[in-house]
Amino acid sequence: MKENVVATILFVDLMSSTEMAKNMTLQEYDDMIVDFQRTMYEIITHHLSHYGYVGNGLDSHWSIAGDEMRVFLYSGAIRFDVGNALLIAMKIKLAWLASTFNERILQEGRLVSRIGVGINCGKVIKDVREWRVKMGEEQPNIEGYAINVAKRVESASREGSIYQIMVSDSLYRRCHESNAINVAFSQPRSLVFKGLSQKILVYEVSSFINFEILSSMPVSMQDGLIEKMEYAVTQPDTEPWIFITLLRHYVSLIASGRHEYLETHVIELAKQALEVINYKSVIYNILGWFHIHGKSLRNLDIALHYFDQSLSLDPRNEGAFLHRARILEKMGKTDQARHAYEEILCRNHDHPEAQRKLAKYRAGQ
Repeated sequence: MKENVVATILFVDLMSSTEMAKNMTLQEYDDMIVDFQRTMYEIITHHLSHYGYVGNGLDSHWSIAGDEMRVFLYSGAIRFDVGNALLIAMKIKLAWLASTFNERILQEGRLVSRIGVGINCGKVIKDVREWRVKMGEEQPNIEGYAINVAKRVESASREGSIYQIMVSDSLYRRCHESNAINVAFSQPRSLVFKGLSQKILVYEVSSFINFEILSSMPVSMQDGLIEKMEYAVTQPDTEPWIFITLLRHYVSLIASGRHEYLETHVIELAKQALEVINYKSVIYNILGWFHIHGKSLRNLDIALHYFDQSLSLDPRNEGAFLHRARILEKMGKTDQARHAYEEILCRNHDHPEAQRKLAKYRAGQ
């Protein structure tokens, strides 16, 4: 039965696999594709089960062919699907970094192969075709213009410089409708794609805070994952998202109050990241956080400096604005804190904390 659904569409591609194939034997190329497909299979099946998707075409569908994977999420709860798509994208990149193929590549001192991701949200038609039933298959065909957009958005990931996870304007707007998804994006790029009659806006994920990324990985992939990430960041041309994800993992450990010994290492790692990646704003935010919450590093003046540095590079960074306002409040600088919360509210009229703080200030006048 045909059904129109709003789907969050994830398109995943092994970057430059054709170019890589030129320098591989047929067996090496097949090993890479087999490892890619196995890794994608493990991540997607584990994730959908872990987060309560029924599968079998009822609320989700996925397929892997060659060096590509497509995932469709249509649970009926769009924000839930969008959050899961972003989480899947991160887990896919982590799993591929730690894959058998890339582990060998790293040990040989070669650049690891990378994965590009495009995410779109739009209407599609879900239909179990008669010919599939005749073949004994009941998985649905999913068709629609939104799928083409997702594929084109993914193709822009090669130009990405942070996460290489690209999203459409539709997905971007869905994220900004919900404060529950802690994600930030680069400035949009207006791109023309072959086969599409109009320009489309594409955004790159520049920050994604979700402390379930590592803990919700398949158990078989968690063992040694941090060590592999630590090794990866010592190599030339390390992808920025590896630094950011590793630092965010350490943030979650230190926030739990049981890993104070990591603080010095994390500061060194963050400063190393500042030297090698172009998108420094998120690193300044992390350094600022450590100087607010770190037991041995707590220094509000230094924290304020880092958030000011972040805002000088990314004036739209709401997280930096919020931390800056909180610091000024803790320092007893009431007028500056009030002004900082007013700035947040000017940018986001529905920001709950800024509304609450300003109401408190007005009540105290």
